[in-house]
Amino acid sequence: MADGYATTGIEPAPKPSWMWLQIFRCFQVALDPRKLIVAALGILVMSLGWHLLSKAFYHDAPVKPTLTADAAANTESLRNYDRDMAQWRVLDSLAGPGGAIRSMPWNENRGENPYLFLGRVASMPSAAWFDESWRYFKMQLPVMVEPLQKLLLPIVKLTDPNASPLTRLYLVFVLFWSIAVWAFAGGVITRIAAVQLSGKDRVSITDAVKFVCNRYLSYVLSPTVPVGVIGAVVVGLCLLGFVCLVPVLGDVLYALLMPLVLLGGLIMAILLIGLLGYPLMYSTLSTEGSDTFDALSRSYNYVFQAPWSYAWYWAVAIVYGAIVTFFVVLVCSLTVYLGKWAIVQTPLSERTNQKADYLFISTPESFGWRELLLRGTPLQGHVERVFDEKDKTKSRVEYVYSDRDAAKKYEDDYSWYNEFGAALTTVWLTVVFMIMLGFSYSFFWSAACMIYLLMRNKVDEVDLDEVYLEDDDVPPPPPSPVLNTPPAPIAPPTPEKPSTLPMVTPDVTSVTTPEVKALPPDAPKSPEPPKAPEPPKPAN
Repeated sequence: MADGYATTGIEPAPKPSWMWLQIFRCFQVALDPRKLIVAALGILVMSLGWHLLSKAFYHDAPVKPTLTADAAANTESLRNYDRDMAQWRVLDSLAGPGGAIRSMPWNENRGENPYLFLGRVASMPSAAWFDESWRYFKMQLPVMVEPLQKLLLPIVKLTDPNASPLTRLYLVFVLFWSIAVWAFAGGVITRIAAVQLSGKDRVSITDAVKFVCNRYLSYVLSPTVPVGVIGAVVVGLCLLGFVCLVPVLGDVLYALLMPLVLLGGLIMAILLIGLLGYPLMYSTLSTEGSDTFDALSRSYNYVFQAPWSYAWYWAVAIVYGAIVTFFVVLVCSLTVYLGKWAIVQTPLSERTNQKADYLFISTPESFGWRELLLRGTPLQGHVERVFDEKDKTKSRVEYVYSDRDAAKKYEDDYSWYNEFGAALTTVWLTVVFMIMLGFSYSFFWSAACMIYLLMRNKVDEVDLDEVYLEDDDVPPPPPSPVLNTPPAPIAPPTPEKPSTLPMVTPDVTSVTTPEVKALPPDAPKSPEPPKAPEPPKPAN
């Protein structure tokens, strides 16, 4: 089969007004183990890069200047200190210990554990169930758009007026590292999802990786181009600002050239709003097999031409994703918790003081795992926002023991083999946690692919089952059935006779035979021919 679009006979599409129901297919598609592993690896690689960049760019807080007898100098020094401190706080909130970019994924705060939530709600009056459920799910909704938030966070912080040039350079590196990672991971997930959602056979992970590698530059450039245009506009306006620094003349020029400033701001605003269609860029490349220009034009066109449909599709996907993620996290949490609970029920563990609670001291904090697994132990506690003792404006979210003295006494009894066992247990739990977290990312990219198909159907009137397939993606045709019939006999070959003249087949239909008439019965018979005389016999 040649490269190009391919369609298969699938069930008829629903009515246009109910097309959004197709989003509910994304749950099963997102559960594909291949997508979960790719998403988990993408999260891990992105977070490691962010962590290393944060440590490289982070520095200590500025030192408060010593006051002197010169009041004017003190005022200037304090003013500079306040400015430097405001800039450092922005960097500290991102790259500092517990910062939004420096934190590893298993330590990020993603709300209360589902099992603890259900236990807490079950002990409440039924009249409070709705309010508590709404409060809980309201905290879970941002988890579903985390991939988009990870991209937009450095862009938004770039526009922070208190961000220093060093912080902005750090954010640029963070942004491009995120794009480089998810151009591959997001591309592989959307490629597999596009083939599955269109009704085709499953595409192998090898073919999906090969597909993305052949177009990796387009995946990288799709979100990079609008960001680069925004950067170019900023540079142009900065050059205009240098001209306006000229005394007297600069004020006049600034007023005269204000339309250019507003035009530049409008261009940046449109490009920044259009980045809400960032998930559609990878979906376009994975579905159409096209290039950067097509990915940009389709994503921006769909966002601005049908914004209400785009917003509605994402609203359905986010709410539905939060519900299914709740059950996925609940199942994984119960799996780990019940296994740990069964272990600590070992007889005689209380008397020998060998309960396995210490194995879970470094359990991932996110989704309330550590709080769940350390309940009822000297290490129990909860996650809360902790403020710095010296600078009350600094804070971070961390796990705090309920009884620090009891926890310290418990930890002092550790031996080296206890620490080794806890470290190895943490590795296994982190693997399970990353795959669980990978589901939310897998669902996000699968839903983005489905939303792209819906937007393409609405704007361009293209069927949902049309997807670009390559030769490697098309499965071979099934073998024809073999009939149980004996083979036909093979005629022996006839020897060829050499001949110098061409063989002409006679036309037997043109040959006439003479007509033979029957004789009457009384007709005389024809005389017999005379017999030859017998030779004489020899004499005796």
